[in-house]
Amino acid sequence: MDDYHFENETTYDDDQRVEPGDERDAAIATARSWELPYLDDEPLLIDSESATRVGGEELAHIGAAPVRCSDGNVRVVLADATPERIAGIREHFSGAVDIGVVKTSTLASLLDSASMAVVSSGTDAVTNGAAAAAPVWGRSLERVLTAFDTEATRLQDLRTKLQELGGEMAAREQRVQELETELQRIRLERLRDQETVDRMRHDLADRNNRLERALTKTQELAAIIQGGHLQ
Repeated sequence: MDDYHFENETTYDDDQRVEPGDERDAAIATARSWELPYLDDEPLLIDSESATRVGGEELAHIGAAPVRCSDGNVRVVLADATPERIAGIREHFSGAVDIGVVKTSTLASLLDSASMAVVSSGTDAVTNGAAAAAPVWGRSLERVLTAFDTEATRLQDLRTKLQELGGEMAAREQRVQELETELQRIRLERLRDQETVDRMRHDLADRNNRLERALTKTQELAAIIQGGHLQ
């Protein structure tokens, strides 16, 4: 067990990258938390003898499955480790049995395989098959319906977010139009102000010209008057 656990600890190296939030990441986190080996990267086969002894329904109840690993040893895998689940494993299997962690979807497939293994070991294949296949298909259907519900919820959330984004974009577009209108008004006011300034400059220049002409005439008149007095 120690050698196998040591080998599988390499699964947790920094080079092993996983996408955050997926079930593989959750399974690895569970393995780390409980100091259990992560076995989902190993080729796992249901141990028919152990599955038949415990029973498919009981395995589904405790949420664990007996598997034979690539090294030939039998281990019990689970996806969600709890003290109660581990105690149930110890109760149904040998107290020294090694426990590992797999993804939730992997465990579901293994439990289906365990139920079918129990069916194939029965004496009346037709009767036992009908009895055991029902819960297997029921669990499969339940997973499919749950997946559909989850996807529908995600799509509804996405639709809501898109509607919110559309509302924000419409509000921003309206604000841009308002700013463009305001900018156009400011430009028009600047043009009018410029026209006013130009007109005032023209009036001022014209007034200065008149004052200069009046000053010239005044000086000429003063010269004429002064000349008359001298005679």
